Amino acid sequence: MAAPQQQHAFPTELPARPGATTHNTSPQTHNSSFKSRACPNMRSCWSFSLSSFSLRTGGDQALFARRLCMLVTLVIRTAISILSCVSYAGYRRWVSFAINVVLAILGFFFIAWCLAVIGEARGWRKVLGLRVGRWHFDIFLIFAALAHIGILIGWFFGLGNAGATGTWMIMWLLIFGAAWVATWQPDEPASQV
Repeated sequence: MAAPQQQHAFPTELPARPGATTHNTSPQTHNSSFKSRACPNMRSCWSFSLSSFSLRTGGDQALFARRLCMLVTLVIRTAISILSCVSYAGYRRWVSFAINVVLAILGFFFIAWCLAVIGEARGWRKVLGLRVGRWHFDIFLIFAALAHIGILIGWFFGLGNAGATGTWMIMWLLIFGAAWVATWQPDEPASQV
């Protein structure tokens, strides 16, 4: 006598997810990549448009000020990286020089991407229960530009290696944190009012 078939409480085959592909689909037609699943807000690796830094804004004063602050921050960070490389070369610290050159190049592209993301952010986001919008990102960009001007002045007037490095790293983390928040999906669409 055959045992009766058991009824399963759960279906053995689930319906396909929207946009999902079947196992027989070739990789060329697969819409969902590993990167898009693992990092949904990351479109590509540090890509940005050079127009994000263009000072041609068509008369939009807020956009001009935003981009000017972005450029000031990026140019001063690059100048300080170059000064640091020259300093290491002057003291014949060749290993430190080589490491600093690599970090300066990577840092330039990373900070340029972060600033472009912050500069292009639209809409409102909730951060620790507070609403953060375009105005907050603009204030952050002004703060970053002023802080980097201070770091550059301090470089020439004795801020000290520990003070300059500490401030440099704190600003790096703050810029990255602001860019990370800017990649979040806005809670509400940007208002045109």
